[in-house]
Amino acid sequence: MLGIRGLISGLVFVFIASSEATFKTSEKFKTKGKFECPLEYGVFANPGNCRRFYTCNGNVPYDTPCPAPLYFDDTKKLCVYKSKDLQCGPVPVTTPVPTTPDPNAAPSCNPSACRLPDCFCSEDGTQIPGNLVPKETPQMILITFSGAPNVLNGEPFGLLLNESRLNPNGCPIKATFFVPHEYASYYYVQKLYGQGHEIAVQTITNRQPEDFWPTATSEEWVEEVVGMKEILHVFANVSREEVAGMRAPFLKAGGNKMLEVIYDYGLDYDSSLAAPLSEVPLWPYTFDYHHPHKCISKTCPTRSFPGIWEFPLNTYSTDDETGGTCVFLDQCVFPEDPEVVYDFLVYNFYRHYATNRAPFVMNFHVNWVTDDTKVAALDVFIDHILETYPDVWFVTMQQAMQWMRSPMTSDLAKSFEGWKCPRTRSPGCNIPRTCRVKFNDGSRTQIRYLQVCGKCPEMYPWLHNIRGTKEGKRVKDLVQKSTV
Repeated sequence: MLGIRGLISGLVFVFIASSEATFKTSEKFKTKGKFECPLEYGVFANPGNCRRFYTCNGNVPYDTPCPAPLYFDDTKKLCVYKSKDLQCGPVPVTTPVPTTPDPNAAPSCNPSACRLPDCFCSEDGTQIPGNLVPKETPQMILITFSGAPNVLNGEPFGLLLNESRLNPNGCPIKATFFVPHEYASYYYVQKLYGQGHEIAVQTITNRQPEDFWPTATSEEWVEEVVGMKEILHVFANVSREEVAGMRAPFLKAGGNKMLEVIYDYGLDYDSSLAAPLSEVPLWPYTFDYHHPHKCISKTCPTRSFPGIWEFPLNTYSTDDETGGTCVFLDQCVFPEDPEVVYDFLVYNFYRHYATNRAPFVMNFHVNWVTDDTKVAALDVFIDHILETYPDVWFVTMQQAMQWMRSPMTSDLAKSFEGWKCPRTRSPGCNIPRTCRVKFNDGSRTQIRYLQVCGKCPEMYPWLHNIRGTKEGKRVKDLVQKSTV
């Protein structure tokens, strides 16, 4: 780690200065080479080289290498090891069927009618809440992890999010975890929650194929999302009132049906919608009005859901295309060099800091912390930011939402109530209990293991049996809709 710091410390100011110039002269939106994107957005094989692929953003192709010794499989859309099943050449592209316009679609932003704390929009999505100017706006960094905390990844979080790393007000930095049920250790979830991090919802099953989620019914979204919220309460002792947000599996949003569940069952925000690469990043917004960006997933909500916030996933990239483009940082392709990964993180941070100070949402899957190179890069990045920028805060999505509802300038942020040190929560337990319980999904019965601090359930918690009792019940029979 010290070696990395030595390598990069002398490069910091040169990098920042050159980055500032880069934003003024960026060429990233001009067509690269002769490759023509089959679709406006997506990942496609390089016709002449199986070791490379193209990422298309807004019909602009970015030529990206697979790390050695991998090859790009155009069926799987992944870099994989060479095998007899490798599909390295282009596969036929299916043109999406045009959708019928929603006659009840939300209107475009009307700033004069949209007022904080419950409504926020801007025509292009780049304006700062409270009409603040960038230099007066505290820069928020939101570290978010999607996936199941467990024994395979639990310990590195203690290194990266240790309580010696402090925000400008002296409170420890915090992160947000979007937790699915399968493979989750509720011992580790409760431990993170006890340390003051935000626990948010993914789903119970994370089932495949991925295309299930955009077509899921309202009842299926209720069972998956609200059921997961209840599982977090029962098995990790997470307060129901403090589970405020969700993220769709594989970022496959469920359109209006998914938002109806958020609205009806008392959640406050979603963070599932990827936004195209842009010179100036987007600020979060509420669904009172139509979303201000292109819908990459094609399954964005079209109707109005007043007061529900969206934290869009701004696309990451660099001017020289190092790493490619991605909306999850671990989906960009890096060499085994922590300095390259670190530079990528700093560049994308500075794109926010040097423009409109939109929250820099750092989206990771939990497997990021199982890679020593990536842990080292993130470790040095956090130290660099805390040591260099006195107006930058590492906060949770709930804390960011609190600020956006009542925005204030950087000089007042140290006294902001929503960013004060969180109250003490139950620390969980020192030695977890491992439960050996039966799992029955209707078609099979098997033994599964569940790690908890409390009492073992009678059955493995699952759809239609979220509390793990002998006779399961559906979510709608256990949880009431929100009356707010």
